[in-house]
Amino acid sequence: MATTDLDARELSRAIAANELQVYVQPQIDLATAEVVAVEGLSRWTHPTRGPIPPAEFIALAESSGLIHELGLFALRECCRIGRDWRERGYDLAVAVNVSPLQLETDLFFDELERQLAESGLPPADLIVEVTEAERIADYGVVAGRLDVIQQWGVTVSIDDFGSGHSSIERAAAVHARELKIDRSLIAAGDWQGVDAAVALAKAGGMRVVAEGIETREQLERVRTAGCDRAQGYYIARPSRNEDFEDWLRSFVR
Repeated sequence: MATTDLDARELSRAIAANELQVYVQPQIDLATAEVVAVEGLSRWTHPTRGPIPPAEFIALAESSGLIHELGLFALRECCRIGRDWRERGYDLAVAVNVSPLQLETDLFFDELERQLAESGLPPADLIVEVTEAERIADYGVVAGRLDVIQQWGVTVSIDDFGSGHSSIERAAAVHARELKIDRSLIAAGDWQGVDAAVALAKAGGMRVVAEGIETREQLERVRTAGCDRAQGYYIARPSRNEDFEDWLRSFVR
């Protein structure tokens, strides 16, 4: 199904009606093999069309201006998920994806402060994952805003490094503390590129997360490269939050 087949009004209605869900995918610490974080991933099952690919409805949200509504939904749900897990005795950080369009307004930052206060989630348990960093219009303005939330304790992460969408320079420009190596490097077996990315990130004082881990060999290779965390289907597929605890109990390190 093409994005043009979707109607922005349908997406707006779906957000308002709580038709969307946030699935979670775990990240493990490569030194300890402990589950240390989850990434929240928005999913939409249309009542007649069925599952809508995230790339399609996110593109629709950005082109229609609904990205702010969608982003606030994801932020609210991720803060709730993080709080619920902490109350259940699990010390897990939660990463929420944020579009550069959201970072251009005060709305996101005001809502972030409100959601942290209302949910009671410690700022140190939240990771703001900036997608497509090359689309940031004014790095100076965005860096200033992100510096404020990092002073609260929130971690800023740059997504998709090595895919052509991100660079060390852009990560440094927004003072990011975490870099996510794109799955394309892992899938291609570009270990030279992975090694170079890790070296650059470490030189900048950033934590490194490897995405798209689908085999044991890939897991061991990114551990050898010096990545700090890993995420991918080999570890676990994204799941509904209510199913995650069952997986967590059965997780074998």
